[in-house]
Amino acid sequence: MTLQQLQITLLRLTRLQLLLTIPACRVQTEKMTHMAIIIQVCGRQRMISTTGVYLGGSYNARLFNRRIDILDITIDFGGTTIKLGLVRDGALISRKSLPALSGSGLLQRLPDVELAVHEMLQELQISLQQCRGVGMAIPGLVDSTAMTLMSANEKYVDAVGFSFANWAKEAFSLPIVLENDARAALLGETAFGVAKGETDAVLMIFGTGIGTSAMINGQVIRGKHHQAGILGGHFITDVYGFKCTCGNQGCLEAHSSHWALPSIIKQHAQGQATILSTQEESSYLKVIQATEAGDQVAEAVLEDLIMHWSAGIINLVHAYDPEIIILSGGLMNSADLLLPRFIERVHQLAWAPWGKVRFAVAEDPDLSVLLGVSHLLSIRSADK
Repeated sequence: MTLQQLQITLLRLTRLQLLLTIPACRVQTEKMTHMAIIIQVCGRQRMISTTGVYLGGSYNARLFNRRIDILDITIDFGGTTIKLGLVRDGALISRKSLPALSGSGLLQRLPDVELAVHEMLQELQISLQQCRGVGMAIPGLVDSTAMTLMSANEKYVDAVGFSFANWAKEAFSLPIVLENDARAALLGETAFGVAKGETDAVLMIFGTGIGTSAMINGQVIRGKHHQAGILGGHFITDVYGFKCTCGNQGCLEAHSSHWALPSIIKQHAQGQATILSTQEESSYLKVIQATEAGDQVAEAVLEDLIMHWSAGIINLVHAYDPEIIILSGGLMNSADLLLPRFIERVHQLAWAPWGKVRFAVAEDPDLSVLLGVSHLLSIRSADK
């Protein structure tokens, strides 16, 4: 047994023992407030913190009645980074991140995720009994009823069909919600973020690929087969275009995503001198910086990207009839440069006789996913 396996086993045994006792209460010692249980030992009361710390008898601790705050454990299984958070009433009170290593699969990262969550709880002296549930988001086609990943495109393919509900039960003894990451981000933005209160919205998030989601009449759409709204990155923007990782041809992702940049740059360079050909790795930022430096190939690449991104947004407007477009992801660090171009082209070309769709830029893309799954826990809790 590895050290990590031993740590997890001890955590789970401790939690099982605590669950067999009476409910926890708050205990004030000289130094801090603990969540604790009271047990009878040889006829005397003894107190043990739910984090495993022995607090002694009633002579050195006093009980007091106070509402126990409910928190949500939130996990965003991103393709590059796994982000963890503790959320209370729409506010993130603690966060932690781990490298995703998504090419090696998800299941081998779950023990690290479990330990990281317990570390966050222990740092804040919070017990699992104070937590309402575990909200998780992951890229791919998600069955949010069965709590399973149905299909994945290169990232976390080993998690397809995996029971996240059983894992959360073993790891935390808590109920879960599981959602596609772009849908979770949209929920976070409409519940707490830049689109708070909006009921008809679409989101486009620029990461390694391009994620999308849509909300109509206050409901995030999922569809009969759980793929409605989230495949905007695979809308066709060039029928004669590049082959996409999904197997189709000419997808928006194949012509404007981060992973497609090397092919896009090569197509535009065609032997011309460019700063971009000397760089080991391509990125949106490097294309923008080269454009600002007067690199003609970079200018052509950026113009091509803007055309495809705008076409993708117009497709979303035509498909889902939103009042607001939320743009998110690292690309939006350059919103001052790009947003006016998007607005101009979309307002010029989108068929929207009712008026002009509004635009908003997510302030903290990492946070919106975590808040979104927390909001989903609230919805599920209210439905029960």
